[in-house]
Amino acid sequence: MPVVASHADVVDDWEGLLTAARNQVERLPDLGRHISALELVLGQTKAMKAQQDSFTASRQEATQELKKLVAEGRDLAIRLRGAVKAEIGPRSERLVEFNMKPIRKRPRKTKAEKPPEVTTPTAPSAGTQVPKPQDSKT
Repeated sequence: MPVVASHADVVDDWEGLLTAARNQVERLPDLGRHISALELVLGQTKAMKAQQDSFTASRQEATQELKKLVAEGRDLAIRLRGAVKAEIGPRSERLVEFNMKPIRKRPRKTKAEKPPEVTTPTAPSAGTQVPKPQDSKT
């Protein structure tokens, strides 16, 4: 039995098998009931595939319509927020109820204390060795 992956390949395989079986029905009379059963399932499979394709098209149309509605809803939400802000004022704390930030004064920055200055030692400390200058003769 061949391994068949896609739906179209399955249907083609079954149709080819049915054609070959119908041509041999006189030599093999017991095939009649098997042919009838496969023909019935083949017809049901084709009908179900057509229904599935219809659902796919409907789903795509629904997705496109949903995208349009979301875009329109976003525009309307922007307009509503603008109207609310115009009505109650851009500084009102009630804007928080509408998921908007009111205009607030910035807090004053306090003067930061200066960090302590780092002093560098001028004389070597007692445990460190200072290299001796070498005499250079020219």
